[in-house]
Amino acid sequence: MTKLAHHTQVAFHHTDAAGIVHFANYFLFAEEAETRALATLGLPGPAQGAFYPRVHVSATYTAPLHFSDPITIIPSLTRIGNSSLHWQFLIDGPRGTAATVTAIAARRDAANAPFPFTPKEKELLAPLLPTPIPPATASPPTPS
Repeated sequence: MTKLAHHTQVAFHHTDAAGIVHFANYFLFAEEAETRALATLGLPGPAQGAFYPRVHVSATYTAPLHFSDPITIIPSLTRIGNSSLHWQFLIDGPRGTAATVTAIAARRDAANAPFPFTPKEKELLAPLLPTPIPPATASPPTPS
């Protein structure tokens, strides 16, 4: 969902002494995109008693990002659980996709108990899931 793409720029404090983004900052870029996506969709956040701690994160790095590079983080979901979100973030820079970050967030309430998504919230999140490929309606031709 391109309206949820998060655009930012690599700042000096994101980089190491060589001017390349330090690996841990890719997780921060993903979290910024996640926070923006949830707010844009109208899902509750900490002010409304909903917290999204990570229970798993991973990243695959494919190209470096450097100081002042413009970046776009594209959030999507691979799964919506009862109270969990399985995220995938594509982090694109001037040299193509720089990294793919995956994260599982388990939504909790202020008492640290699971905070299940309502049917309406799942409906709001559904556009972030991949579009299913419709099944073929016609049978392939039979060879003669």
